[in-house]
Amino acid sequence: MFNLIKMNLYRMRHAVSTWVIAIVTIVFAFMQFGSLKLLLDDPFHMFDAGEGAEMLGFSTVGGEHIITTLLHNSNILIIAAVFVVLFANAEHKSGFDKNLIGITNHKWKHALARWISAVIGMTCILAIGFVVLFGLCALFMNSFSFGSAAAMLKSAGFLYLGMVTFSAIFFFFTTLFKSSAGGIVASLVISLGILNLIEQLLDLAVNKIFSHPAYVPSDFFFDNAYMTFDASGAGMKAGLVFVAICLVYLALSVGGSMLLQQKRDVR
Repeated sequence: MFNLIKMNLYRMRHAVSTWVIAIVTIVFAFMQFGSLKLLLDDPFHMFDAGEGAEMLGFSTVGGEHIITTLLHNSNILIIAAVFVVLFANAEHKSGFDKNLIGITNHKWKHALARWISAVIGMTCILAIGFVVLFGLCALFMNSFSFGSAAAMLKSAGFLYLGMVTFSAIFFFFTTLFKSSAGGIVASLVISLGILNLIEQLLDLAVNKIFSHPAYVPSDFFFDNAYMTFDASGAGMKAGLVFVAICLVYLALSVGGSMLLQQKRDVR
């Protein structure tokens, strides 16, 4: 398993797409910094006093706000989706799976190693984005304050678990369709909130049937659970529910990918 991961990381490190996506992430971090600078420091005097802070929900930028700004964002989900899909599908295009996976009875190991490698790569890309955004805010924002390290680590832990779960979902759809197009389309449907209409209709139906239900279907759709989760302010119960949802989707997605790889004939 370790050798498979090393081999995948070598392939990832030498792929042009990896470096392109890393550059895109850095550009995205600059754009997020520009938005924060414009709204909070208001260098062009475009807003009334406190209007920008009211729009964001905070007046000073701390570590937890940087984490939330970077990870609680559909754009970073799209970047992660493209990275995972392109990496997962590269072996099909290059014939890697036909040359190597087909000669072993434990084909599921290759799927697991490939997903772990994708998570490592995604983690490095997210870390680059965080360092760039944090550095820009610390150096060039008047309203920057480091804030609580505990709050930052809490937000980072919850949202990183969510990103890992998203990577597993993206990986599953790529394995299912065996093509970049199918994987990216399915991933974009999830990342852009296109499922929200279906979720709202299901919620409406449940509310019609039951009076004041404790939970509605959208609470268990992962895209909604992730984007509406308050990472820094979540209590014990909300945090445990979010972690449980992440682990369920993670197990189903990774397990499904491994099963598909094991049962599928390599052609």
